[in-house]
Amino acid sequence: MFRRIVALSMLTILLPLVGCVSTKNVKADMGMLRSDQPATVTVSARKKPDFGAMTAGKAAFGLIGAAAMIKAGNDIVEENGVEDPAAYIGAELAKSLTESLGVQFVENGGKLAESGEAGDLAKVYDNAHLLLDVQTINWSFVYFPTDWNSYRVIYSAKLRLVDTRTGKLQAEGFCARVPEKSAGSPSRDQLLADHAALLKSELKVAADYCIGQFKANVLGA
Repeated sequence: MFRRIVALSMLTILLPLVGCVSTKNVKADMGMLRSDQPATVTVSARKKPDFGAMTAGKAAFGLIGAAAMIKAGNDIVEENGVEDPAAYIGAELAKSLTESLGVQFVENGGKLAESGEAGDLAKVYDNAHLLLDVQTINWSFVYFPTDWNSYRVIYSAKLRLVDTRTGKLQAEGFCARVPEKSAGSPSRDQLLADHAALLKSELKVAADYCIGQFKANVLGA
């Protein structure tokens, strides 16, 4: 019974992946984008999402435990200054677009995106011709079901490229990194040591992976 509850709690952490895995990568038509002659690009900003920190003890309490995982995860993020990788991913992709399209990067004015609809995003970020919206879907760490002392850092994100002049979605894609168990899989203490240095490093690895995926499969770089 305990293992069944643990499995259900793990599903709570992994559930955000399910809805986006089916997101089809729609690659940008760079030729068409150039012909539309955009001059500027910006990157959206979003409220920092909840971080899930799963331990066997919290998993044992089902839905209450899931809430405790989110509380523990958000505390870890706040206390250790862990940044949402979405901002870094967006900045790197914006650099790629400025080079490939010859556009200029402009700041987003501190505006927060609250919608995933292209038309809504276009209205919020109408100070630029193109918008890169990178949204973290899931960031968390969980232990392996076969080894409760070894953990992996899971990360997934969704990308949208919007032409704010027309409100149309020009490209979109989804990326997820879910590491397999290895001899180097860290413990929870190792992840959180030295102000969560290893957790931050693992999130950076995941972000760089998604940058590569988005460049290749969505932006055509």
